[in-house]
Amino acid sequence: MTRIYDRIRPKFKTKNEEIVAGLFAAAGADTPAAPEVVIKRKAAEISTLMALIHGGDWQVQIDHERGYLLIGRRL
Repeated sequence: MTRIYDRIRPKFKTKNEEIVAGLFAAAGADTPAAPEVVIKRKAAEISTLMALIHGGDWQVQIDHERGYLLIGRRL
């Protein structure tokens, strides 16, 4: 029987690596995310802000093939 401790792999090799990674993250110098992920995150952020300002339920549709992005209120 394997223990849960044996199945967990640490994200960082040393405590120093963890501290340095935290400093990079705090400074905004993380490894850049894929552009598709950034677009999806920012579109979701805009739809949330639209819901806060105007109320209602907002949807996001993204089609990278056609170059199409829609943020609209659900009817």
